[in-house]
Amino acid sequence: MSRGFRDADSTQLMSEQATSGEIDRILERDREQAAHAEARKSEGGYGRCEDCGKDIGAERLAALPAATRCVKCQAAAEQSGR
Repeated sequence: MSRGFRDADSTQLMSEQATSGEIDRILERDREQAAHAEARKSEGGYGRCEDCGKDIGAERLAALPAATRCVKCQAAAEQSGR
């Protein structure tokens, strides 16, 4: 085998580990978002965008009950990396 190349099993294992790590990060982010939404709910702010203060659309809340931003503000947050 040439230097710098891995065997297929090693490469597959590294790929699976990377995928598993990314899944773990996504799940942790989702747990944090759910906890944040629950805190907003207990403070009386549920259903209102935490950035602009406008109502979050019913369709968005039905699809994502843990949403704390309206679609416009969420898009801006994602573009800025927040």
